[in-house]
Amino acid sequence: MAAIRLERGTKGANMFRKFKVFIDDECVGKIKRGGKLEFPVAEGMHEVYCQIDWEQSNKIAVEVPAAGVDLLVNSKGLRESAERSLDPDDGGDKYLTLSLLGNPDSSSLIIEN
Repeated sequence: MAAIRLERGTKGANMFRKFKVFIDDECVGKIKRGGKLEFPVAEGMHEVYCQIDWEQSNKIAVEVPAAGVDLLVNSKGLRESAERSLDPDDGGDKYLTLSLLGNPDSSSLIIEN
């Protein structure tokens, strides 16, 4: 069975809080700072995103091959978080960012929004 492997970086203001992980709109777990998780999935297309409170990362739809796919989630740093909280027009960028890890095969990333 294929797998989606998710790594969370150490950057960001939420050191002691976990991010919820969603695959195909189902909460499948929580990832802590510096953590690594693996979620067994069927080969094929899956939509992945992370969430903390009301903030959600970008959604990535990936074609997961038998070998699996590696993703990275991070939050904004302390300074970025403080600046963002003072900007009344904020909302154009994401507090959490989700991306393919390493040197991805471009055919595995289908949609990012």
